[in-house]
Amino acid sequence: MTSDAMALVATAIEAATAYERPDLVTRLEEARGSLDRSRVRVMVVGEFKQGKSSLVNAMVNAPVCPVDDDVATAVPTVVRYAPSPVAGAVRGRGSDRTTEPIKIAEVASYACEQGNPSNERALVAVEIGLPRRVLSDGLELVDTPGVGGLGSAHAAATIAALPAADLILFVSDASQELTQTELEFLAEAQELCPTTAFVQTKTDFYPDWHQIRDLNIGHLRALPHPVAVFPASATLRRKAIESQDKAINIESGYLDLMQFVASTRSRLAATVTSSVANELRSVIDQLRAPFEGERQVLTDPQAARELAADYERAKEQTTALRNQAAKWQLTLNDGIADLIADFDHRLRGRLRATSAQADAILDEQEPAAIWDEFTEWLKRRVSRDLTRTYVELSRRTDDLSAEVARHFADGRAALEIRLDGGEALSKAAAVGTRNDVEADPMGFGGAAMIALRGSYGGLLMFGMVAQLAGMAMLNPATVVIGALMGRKAIKDEGRRRLAAQRQQAKITSRQFVDESMAAAQAAVNANNQEREKRFRDVTAELARLDHLRAQVDALAEKSHD
Repeated sequence: MTSDAMALVATAIEAATAYERPDLVTRLEEARGSLDRSRVRVMVVGEFKQGKSSLVNAMVNAPVCPVDDDVATAVPTVVRYAPSPVAGAVRGRGSDRTTEPIKIAEVASYACEQGNPSNERALVAVEIGLPRRVLSDGLELVDTPGVGGLGSAHAAATIAALPAADLILFVSDASQELTQTELEFLAEAQELCPTTAFVQTKTDFYPDWHQIRDLNIGHLRALPHPVAVFPASATLRRKAIESQDKAINIESGYLDLMQFVASTRSRLAATVTSSVANELRSVIDQLRAPFEGERQVLTDPQAARELAADYERAKEQTTALRNQAAKWQLTLNDGIADLIADFDHRLRGRLRATSAQADAILDEQEPAAIWDEFTEWLKRRVSRDLTRTYVELSRRTDDLSAEVARHFADGRAALEIRLDGGEALSKAAAVGTRNDVEADPMGFGGAAMIALRGSYGGLLMFGMVAQLAGMAMLNPATVVIGALMGRKAIKDEGRRRLAAQRQQAKITSRQFVDESMAAAQAAVNANNQEREKRFRDVTAELARLDHLRAQVDALAEKSHD
């Protein structure tokens, strides 16, 4: 069906080019692009070691995603169709995107934590192409790193990618029911991609998986959108394929899962094809309109008079559309500015609260003793703040799209508006804390020197008083006083060092928060260039209206001849 639609679009482009309608050619090129990009992206997400990579391997019947007890996915792994096996390591985004060809056997060293610890290769993704029939219709599977909770950096990166997803497969094994953290992540994810399914893996390993499934179904009912549930076993799937046993394949659960994915793919493809068909009808009607009008003018005088009346109405409509287009621009301008300001305000407020809580923790603890735990907490909190603000930004963007659409009666110029905060999430999540807060123990020698300096003054002062009283300078009383003052000096030095350590820890903490905020702001402001692209769409729409008006003027002149 897609190939037929592509052929029709190509024919329409030839006609629009022949009749000198570059505005229609632009629309048709966009339609062709939507057909060419009509992939269904399935994001496989979940916590660490829940069977995500095994799920992808079982779906494509190939060991493309590394699986082992000590192997963890470090960057998203995209699996799509290709005539022959290929792989590439992707760096950069947008115009800076580059793909380094790699061997299939090298995928693990790029995609996994063991070969690419903390993503030291600075990859955006690893892409794999396979000649698999299940992928040939545009299915694209994305194996993601374990989210590690709603506030983790991996969760932020996954959330950033979800707006591009058509379907989310959330994976959790049958060892236990879904945790509150997993349910919170799912609720956030559904704000960005409502079409969600839950895959309960490793059912062959846990005999009580039925009870766990029933508990999970109860938990999932509380989510904003319905979630399909699929128990599955990659082990049984592999055995079924090896033995060609249909019964085992059914027992594995993958038959139902694959049918669900296929039906989702068909539904989305039908939506794209229907949209392209409507665009083709609109273009054909516009190409026919001047010829139909001219034929009526030449053959029917009454039609000529009616056309003259239509001309006046069309002229008024064109003027109205131009005015609406101006309002469209104003609404978009103001809306985008409000979105950016709101993003800044909400994120700044959340990060300020996080920073205040961080200061309170440091005031109560010795920073060096809790630094590793503290920095991990801080990263999770900042990542959570970023994620929640981004989800709200995405929701507001949808509202802005609807508001802009109301300016156009026919909806033709109601363009999709997207202020992508995903880049902000990815950049801010990549900001790291510095390990420049260390314990500064005085040691025995240091403490002795401090005590000596502190006690010396006391000995000298009280010794002189003792001499005036006719006593020896060194006597039991002055020794005790000196010892007490030495002890006080040690305590004062300890408090001073702890205060300095806390101050340094607070500075480091605030710098991390500020750098995360700056990274998010820079990415969102840079993304504001999307508005300029939308203005080009407005210009194309106005060109269409100008062309129609010129044709109406020409027909009106003929009607008066």
